[in-house]
Amino acid sequence: MARTKKDVTAKHRVARTLDTLRMLRGFDRAAHFAAGGTPADWRGVHDIRPDKRKEACRRACRRRVDDEA
Repeated sequence: MARTKKDVTAKHRVARTLDTLRMLRGFDRAAHFAAGGTPADWRGVHDIRPDKRKEACRRACRRRVDDEA
């Protein structure tokens, strides 16, 4: 499939935008550490919520197998 001028310019526009965002993120990071910030502060909080129904099913399955032994 041939690439059109529109496809090529759109990809370049996206690449330019991402490059700009990366550069700004780097400036933010440098300012954070210059102000005495820590790597833990820069990474942020680990915030993953478990799927309660999936976990309950998994526990029920494991319990059933463990009870038979």
